[in-house]
Amino acid sequence: MGTIEDYSSGCILENITKALRFLDAPEESCTDKSMAIRIEEKIKAFKPQVISFAEASAYIHKAKTVALGERVCRALHPESQLTESVFLDELAETMIGAGKARTASVEEAENSLKRDSGHPLIISMVSGKYQEICPSCQSDCVYWRAEKRGIRCIKR
Repeated sequence: MGTIEDYSSGCILENITKALRFLDAPEESCTDKSMAIRIEEKIKAFKPQVISFAEASAYIHKAKTVALGERVCRALHPESQLTESVFLDELAETMIGAGKARTASVEEAENSLKRDSGHPLIISMVSGKYQEICPSCQSDCVYWRAEKRGIRCIKR
């Protein structure tokens, strides 16, 4: 699973880039089975789940700290639609400190997710706790692309 340090350092982007390169390669060129297994394990370690707005709201209300910032996959696809992820608790504090997110109220976070209601909400585990809620863009999201490639990783 990703760690808070992976997010704040930008290492998460390197890891997603590697995974996307693998997932986007023609299937017949992916002969490295051990690489496929490693990528699948790393993606599944985030324990991504599609959640409803009500479930997202409950996580936001329980959080000590809430922040809004650019969704991670958008940094790799700047041409994609601008949506913001909601970061919670320690991840929120670290992303704010790294200048990658801004403090948000519960209402601001909920309004941001409502604004992007056409996108499935995915919550991801970071450092052993669900701390990122993303209005996912299915064409850019590493989870959705893994699913398209046959790696069942998103709990519904």
